[in-house]
Amino acid sequence: MPCLDDVDVRTLLQLEAALSNQTLDGFMDYVRRHFALASTVYICPSFRGRTLADPFLATAGRVPGAEPDLAACYALIDRVGSIGARSVHPADWADLPLGNEKVRRFGEARDAGVGRHGLTFPLRGPIDGVWAVFIATSNESHVEWCSRRQELKKELAIVANYVHQRAYELHGEQTRVDLDAITGREIEALEWAAEGKSVEDTAITMRISTAAVRAHLDSARHKLQAVNRAHAVTKAIRGSLIH
Repeated sequence: MPCLDDVDVRTLLQLEAALSNQTLDGFMDYVRRHFALASTVYICPSFRGRTLADPFLATAGRVPGAEPDLAACYALIDRVGSIGARSVHPADWADLPLGNEKVRRFGEARDAGVGRHGLTFPLRGPIDGVWAVFIATSNESHVEWCSRRQELKKELAIVANYVHQRAYELHGEQTRVDLDAITGREIEALEWAAEGKSVEDTAITMRISTAAVRAHLDSARHKLQAVNRAHAVTKAIRGSLIH
């Protein structure tokens, strides 16, 4: 299964260089295709001026041959999301209480083109009161879905937070990244990461331990408010810390 580490940094750079609702939708479609999903949906009702009745949406994907009623689909998705959002952990639709009135209409959801299987990721922050959900759906067989859903949870948790951060940059209150706080050694580690070097090779080049390299990269990622190392490299290039 493709993993997030396989995502071309240039794809992230293109998104961040011209960040808009359209490029965010484009990235959502890239994720959908990259992970062979039926659809990806990001719902945030907590941005300024948005409500549960009129949330910010970024979406990608349709069921082949179906023309779903999107309003009905989103209403059904929101029922699932309302349960998933109670937890900090991803919710597998298969594990939700089907007797609950909020999730009884899964058959209708499938008929409407939402997807046979799904994962809902609750998202919080970066400031109090901001929350959202990211939903990924699939139309593959039960056996196929079960064979990869655990790995999908790990990979898509990172994707979900990345999308949430990009959407927040578009519609939330900006938080400033202090580029001056990033040390020379952290920049050097980012430079080698941008060149495609592994942690082990970077450790040899920098003449430090692999643990120290990871510490430099993790520290830089935190300071850059990035969700993973590829994102940290992207933000470092955009901020002219590395070239």
